[in-house]
Amino acid sequence: MWKRKIGLKEQYGTWEHFLKGDEPCHYLGQRLLEGTNFYARREWRGVRDTGYAFVHWMKLWVSMAGLVLRNPIRVARAFWKYRWLSAYLGTPMMVDRWLEGDRGTVLRADTAAIEGMIAETVDSLWKMIRADRRLGETKWTEKTITFDYTLPKHILYGFPGYEGINMPQYCAFMMPLLRKHLGCYYIDQAISCGIPGDMCTLPMLETGVAVDNEYPDVGTIWLTTNTPCDANMMDNNAMWRAISNEGKKAVFPLTIPMMYDDPTTRELGVHEIQEGIAFMEEHLGQKFNWDTFIQHLENTNTFNKGSHERWDIYANTDFGTMNPVVQGMFRIYFYQHGGNKYFLKANRKLLKIFEKCVRKEIRPFPHARHRALAWSCGSTYNANVILWLYNCWGIITVINMDSLTGHNLVDTEDRDLMLGDLADWYARTPMRTHTVGGNRHLMQMWETAEKFNCDVIIMYDDIGCKGMAGAQGLLEEEIRKHRDKFHVIWLPHSLMDCRIVPSSEGRKAVNQYMQNVLHEEPIDPTLVDFDDEMGW
Repeated sequence: MWKRKIGLKEQYGTWEHFLKGDEPCHYLGQRLLEGTNFYARREWRGVRDTGYAFVHWMKLWVSMAGLVLRNPIRVARAFWKYRWLSAYLGTPMMVDRWLEGDRGTVLRADTAAIEGMIAETVDSLWKMIRADRRLGETKWTEKTITFDYTLPKHILYGFPGYEGINMPQYCAFMMPLLRKHLGCYYIDQAISCGIPGDMCTLPMLETGVAVDNEYPDVGTIWLTTNTPCDANMMDNNAMWRAISNEGKKAVFPLTIPMMYDDPTTRELGVHEIQEGIAFMEEHLGQKFNWDTFIQHLENTNTFNKGSHERWDIYANTDFGTMNPVVQGMFRIYFYQHGGNKYFLKANRKLLKIFEKCVRKEIRPFPHARHRALAWSCGSTYNANVILWLYNCWGIITVINMDSLTGHNLVDTEDRDLMLGDLADWYARTPMRTHTVGGNRHLMQMWETAEKFNCDVIIMYDDIGCKGMAGAQGLLEEEIRKHRDKFHVIWLPHSLMDCRIVPSSEGRKAVNQYMQNVLHEEPIDPTLVDFDDEMGW
């Protein structure tokens, strides 16, 4: 039974502080229903910020309703047919978790980024549903191209009139972000087919969706890839059977070289892109449009320039104003889609907010004690743990590994250089850039931590990742060499399966380090220990 743990007078002190939402710390844990991460009531941020957050929360519901209203019967049939689609009903809960403790410029920056992601998601879900043969063929059924997770859609912009859908992203990867227990169902489906249960849970989840035959039947071709790692190629057979309709659709494997910073493999990457373009020209019956393609690359360059400016602020000041979970997800999401209208709009808003923080010397995270780099592959079912790090212990994660992907600027004047730069984009995918292709990439965490003036490294420990497990001894050796500069905290998780490593285990590891090694007291004691086993 929920009950208030801290009185209003203790929490705010004065009436003025209450109206401003200004409290010594946010005491977020007292708002949670026991056994969950559900709020018993909405977070009070002061009159102005609570009103601002509520307006954007209502806009989120309008966006979700807009998806249904485009074709209520077709959308209802999709919800009835695809179990994974029900996860998107939890979007408002996810957004609440991603905005925990946000005030002022942080709230405005985060809502700008989230609005871009939500708008893109609603748009893509609708394009998938309207083109699905299982719900009835439409004029869009053959005008929609499906492609694999971690394969950016840049070259698809060279075929105007066609829509690109990252099928596994919406049907599998995003599921635990929205509803953490739903991914477990599909993982069990994969295990029931004889797949070992001790491997990476991402390809297992994707395979489970295929086993249940829950990938929509869209388009006439399927672009697949070997990224991000060998384990992820395990699901290629199941994905091929499910998405290509047992080979009825043409399939092109866009193979990305693993040693991506070798000049010879760069040539191989260019060759693969050229072959992919030729494949689509043949099967779509349409020549590649270099003008629309180049325009997309220039838009993506514009966004990346904005990212560079924001990273400079994070690295050299305390004025960076997006909270760590939104910053990371926004960047990864952009990598998949490139500089479309949603991300360009968000980019313009973010640059204005960041400029204001620098000009007025606003410190958006006043309780920060430590600056952290998050390295390796983070959890999906516990993505907001890096926001918890700040709210509970004052550890602000200024950058994470997967944000540092696909950020090089592409030369749009010289076609050969352009394709080489694009091949580099395709090679540096999330979960791959710094974990495969040689130990030198893995060890870039020390260089990156110094560049961003960090004193803490949050080392994600996905217990199902055999590649990173094989490198653990090497990592421990390097950690000992750098212990005078950095505190390294191992944060265990199981990527997609919250049963194997519950969220509370990751928090427990951090609590033990902060209390027993650094001898620090929490900023928010209500967040140190709470049970969210039944939560989203």
